[in-house]
Amino acid sequence: MASFGVALLVSLLVSLGILRLAYLAKGLGMDRDIHDRRRLHGSPVPRIGGLAVFAAALIGAVLIWLRSPATGGPILTLVICALPSFAGGFFEDLTGGVRPRLRIVLMLVSTLLALLLLNLQIPRVDVPMLDALLRVGWIGFALTAFALLTITNGINLIDGLNGLAGMVCLSMFGGLAMVGYHVGDAFIVSASLLMAGSVAGFQFWNYPRGHLFLGDGGAYLLGFMLGALSILLVARNPSVSAWFPPLLLAYPLLEVAFSIWRRRVLRGQASGMPDAAHLHHLIYRRVVRWAVGSTRPQSKQQRNAFASPYLWVLSSLAVVPAVVFNDDGPVLVGFLALFVISYVWLYIRIVRMRVPRWLIIRHKRPLPGPRHR
Repeated sequence: MASFGVALLVSLLVSLGILRLAYLAKGLGMDRDIHDRRRLHGSPVPRIGGLAVFAAALIGAVLIWLRSPATGGPILTLVICALPSFAGGFFEDLTGGVRPRLRIVLMLVSTLLALLLLNLQIPRVDVPMLDALLRVGWIGFALTAFALLTITNGINLIDGLNGLAGMVCLSMFGGLAMVGYHVGDAFIVSASLLMAGSVAGFQFWNYPRGHLFLGDGGAYLLGFMLGALSILLVARNPSVSAWFPPLLLAYPLLEVAFSIWRRRVLRGQASGMPDAAHLHHLIYRRVVRWAVGSTRPQSKQQRNAFASPYLWVLSSLAVVPAVVFNDDGPVLVGFLALFVISYVWLYIRIVRMRVPRWLIIRHKRPLPGPRHR
């Protein structure tokens, strides 16, 4: 728990420093495009909060290494491996000029570093014929790279509401720590608690008012660390099913798959084309009807804060059974199928304007201010 506390304190203080610096520097790293349909905030906000998460993870890893080199060494190495992924996103947050292809290349660099330094590679999928294929070196690396790219971009996709990505990542790192404790893996426990603390300190400034955003850098860092720790947990502990990571990370992974299907199949667009049709956008606009019609910044902020808990609950429907049944492959597959069906059902119901009444939050008295029809 010491790693959690240290990381939380560092993240909290660095986040405060970023806030002060951003405003004193007249908008350093600010997200000013508040009129974009994908933006759900009403005023400019610094989007370089990922720096606080990375600083907390790095400082915490160094302290763990000084106290226990056997555990802290691999943790520090993993954080360093994540640096290229984080850097690509962070400079995009600062400048808005880093091309997607370059960011993907940097994610692949992180994956290659982790393979070389930590032997990070998916060892099995618990399907005999496929496990045999994984023994071919390049196939195993290709699957690992694909998995890490998917979860890294998945965390970035769900980072659209105050507190959403942060709380989802907190629950997933917590799940990794619990399973790591269950199987007696000190490395997984310490690394997961370190990352959880790094997120928790940032989360204090992000939810509910959204004073600071995670940004691409923070999302890429958290996605890479979640994917890498999930793979290492399975690789280091044969008792943990290979289906544990897909269920644990089901929400962001499904967001990637559904986004590609929606853009390429339904609209004939490039899969990387941004849109405002993610599940969190739909819940914000069609489920949380707080001050309907108001365009005041306060109203947008309140609706933003009320929308995130819906997705926290949704994600927990995957995280909880993944942790409880981490060693039972068939049960994990069953819960994964159930989660996919629930996600698709909810998405279709909201799109068709048939939102279940028990999901809708209404405000009995409109907030004062002008209303627009």
